[in-house]
Amino acid sequence: MKKILILASLALVIAPPVLAAGLVPCGYDIDGNGIYDPINESCKLCHFFVMVDGIIDFVLFTLVPPLAVLMFVVGGGMFILGSGYDPSLITKGKSVMVSTAIGLLITYGSWVFVNTFFVLIGLANTNLGARISQWFVFPCP
Repeated sequence: MKKILILASLALVIAPPVLAAGLVPCGYDIDGNGIYDPINESCKLCHFFVMVDGIIDFVLFTLVPPLAVLMFVVGGGMFILGSGYDPSLITKGKSVMVSTAIGLLITYGSWVFVNTFFVLIGLANTNLGARISQWFVFPCP
C-alpha cells in the first residue's frame, strides 16, 4: 500500500509539467530545424495571451459540451428512475437538468455578450455567426 501511495504521489508531481508543455506556444524549436533560436522562439508577453486564448477555447468548446451532455444524461436517468422507485429522484433530476441548462446559458451567454460588445466597438469582425470572430488574436513576432 505504501509503494502505491509513493508511486501515485510521484506520478502527480511529474505529470503536470509534462502535460502543461503544450499550453505555451513558445520556448521550443518552432520552425523544426533542430536549432533553438532564442530571438525568434523565446517566450514573450503576447504568448501568455495566446495561452489564455487556448485555455478558454479548450474549456468552452471542448470540455463544456461533453460535460453538459453527461449532466443531462445523469439528470434524465434520475428523472426516469425516480418515476418507479423514489419520487425524490424526480425533483433531483429536474434540478440537475435545470442547473445544467442555466450553467450553459451563463457560460455561452457571457461569451456572446463579450463577442457582441467587441463587434459593436469595431474590434471584432463577425463572419455571420461563425464560431470565432478573431477578436482574441495577438500577433507574436
